[in-house]
Amino acid sequence: MGFKEIGRKIQAARDDKGMTQVDLARELGITQAALSNYELGKRRLYLHQIEQIARILGKKLDYFIAEEDTLLPGSRPDQQGNSHEATFSRIARLDALELRSLNEFLDYLQWRRHHVRDE
Repeated sequence: MGFKEIGRKIQAARDDKGMTQVDLARELGITQAALSNYELGKRRLYLHQIEQIARILGKKLDYFIAEEDTLLPGSRPDQQGNSHEATFSRIARLDALELRSLNEFLDYLQWRRHHVRDE
């Protein structure tokens, strides 16, 4: 797994926790610029740093270092090989505009379920 992917996961977990870069950097005892470089994959992270980030953000270490296509224990893929964990992982990597588009699409699917009869 590359540093860019780990950085995207840090950003997603930080956003999920409702923390800014400044908040997390302060907790880690580093500058906001250093954290930004971690999130962009421009700076190397060591295991002890990832462990500290995982602890602060309330995530398991595996969240940050597991390969994307690795299913978590207890994950049950459907007939096409999809799993909830894989879908959630993909969603976590969306930017704000993509997330808004996804929410609009989900609203449409929900509307369609209640308003369109089976043909």
